[in-house]
Amino acid sequence: MTGQIALFIRLLLLPVAGWLAGTGLVVYDEATGMLAVSLDDLAQGLAGLVLWAGTVAWSRVAKARGGVT
Repeated sequence: MTGQIALFIRLLLLPVAGWLAGTGLVVYDEATGMLAVSLDDLAQGLAGLVLWAGTVAWSRVAKARGGVT
């Protein structure tokens, strides 16, 4: 079971990493050899992710209590 959960998390993180790189939130600075992160944009993206996770969790709670989602 733990291996399946780890694989699921990994499969979720791979597109997130691609999204971060593709949107320019994380860029590579060749002069310094470092990754730079736009914290303001990253915080906005994470806030959206938290809200999405909250809606998923709430739908599970509602369904467990006999509601319809």
